[in-house]
Amino acid sequence: MFEAVEEYPVDPIMIGAEYFAQDPRQDKLDLTVGIYQDAAGKTPVLKAVKAAEQRLVNIQTSKSYLALTGDATYCRVLGETILGSDLFDDFVAAQTAGGAVALRVMADLLAQMPNRPTVWLQTPTYGNYIPILTAAHARFEMLPFYDPITRNILFDQMLEGLCEARSGDVVLLQGVCHNPTGADMTEAQFDALLDVLEARGLVPWIDLAYLGFSQGFDQDCAMARKIANRFPECIICVTLSKTFGIYRDRAGALLIKTRPNDTARIHRAVSAIVRSSASHAPDHGPAVVRMILQDQDLKALWLDELDHMRQRVIAVRSEIVRCEEQEFGRTDLSYLGRQSGMFSLLPLSSEQELALTRDHAIHVVKGGRINVARLSAADIPTLITAVHAVLGKVSLR
Repeated sequence: MFEAVEEYPVDPIMIGAEYFAQDPRQDKLDLTVGIYQDAAGKTPVLKAVKAAEQRLVNIQTSKSYLALTGDATYCRVLGETILGSDLFDDFVAAQTAGGAVALRVMADLLAQMPNRPTVWLQTPTYGNYIPILTAAHARFEMLPFYDPITRNILFDQMLEGLCEARSGDVVLLQGVCHNPTGADMTEAQFDALLDVLEARGLVPWIDLAYLGFSQGFDQDCAMARKIANRFPECIICVTLSKTFGIYRDRAGALLIKTRPNDTARIHRAVSAIVRSSASHAPDHGPAVVRMILQDQDLKALWLDELDHMRQRVIAVRSEIVRCEEQEFGRTDLSYLGRQSGMFSLLPLSSEQELALTRDHAIHVVKGGRINVARLSAADIPTLITAVHAVLGKVSLR
C-alpha cells in the first residue's frame, strides 16, 4: 500500500535545520529556524510566563475539555487586547494551537465555500502558507511583493497584480516584521493598499505572528485595528509563540469578522472544522496568556520582557550595519538596519547560498532567509565576512 505514496514537499526551514544537524563542523552557524535567542544563545522562558505557569499549577482544578472554539475568556481577552472591546464584539473567535492551525481552519472554511474565493499571496511569502492552502484544497494566486536583489518592496506591481482579483477574493497579508523579507510597508502604502481592497470588494486576511517586535505591542496591533474598523468582513490569525516565548505550548487564535446575520452560522462552521481536525485546542499556553493579560503586574512584566527582546533584535541589525561599514567600508547590508523583526533575506543567488554553507558553515533557509535574532556579537563579523566572500568583488548597489 505505502509504496504508492508520492514524495511530499518538505518545509525549507526544516530542510535547513536538518542540514545543520548533519554538518560535522564545530564552527557552524544556524540561522534557519525562527526562534528568538538572547545574547547567550538561549531561548528563555519569560519571567512573566514562569510566574503565570506557577500560579496556574496552584489554582487549576480540571483538565476537562474546553469548547471546540476554546476558552471564550481567553479569546475575548486576547481579542480586546489586540483590537479593543468595541471592535472585537463583531468577531467570531476560536482558540487555536498556534497560528498555523488558525490558518488551516480558515483555509478549510474558504475551500468549502460553494464559490471558492481565491487567496492572493505576496511573493516571497511565509513558507507554510502554500502547504496549508494546498492541503486544504483552497485556491490561491501569487502577487509580487519584494525584490531580494534590489531590497525594495514592489508596491506598484503588487497593486497591479490585484487587478486580476475579483470581488470576494481574499488577500493574505502579514502584520509587522514580514517573514521572510523583514520589509514592512509604510503606513501610507498600507493605507493605499486598503483603499484598493475596499474599492475592489476584496477581503483582507492578516496574519499576526510578531506582535511587539517592531514598534511595541500596542503599536504593532494598529494594522489589524485599521482593517477591523474599516471592513465589514475580515480575517485575523494570531500566533503568540514569539510574543510570549511559548513556541511549544501552541497559543493562537482565529478571529473572523462577519456581518451580524452570518455570525452564528460561521461560528458553527468553525466549530465543525475544528472538530474534524484538531478537535480541541491545547490549553496550557493560552491559559498562561490569559492570566498574564488579566493581571496588571504580570502584564507589565511581560511587556518589559517583550520590549527587551525587541530592542535586542534592533541592536543586532544596527551592529551588522556598523560592523560592515567599519570592516569593509561598504554598506551592502545596510538595508538590514532599516528592516524589522527576526527575519531578512540575504541578496544571494542559489549558488552563493550554497557557497555560504559549503565554504563558511553558515546555514540559511533556501531563498536566503536568515534569523538575525540568532546572531551573537561574535557571529556578526563572521556572517559579514562570509557574505562578502561569496559575493566576491561585485557590489550589490
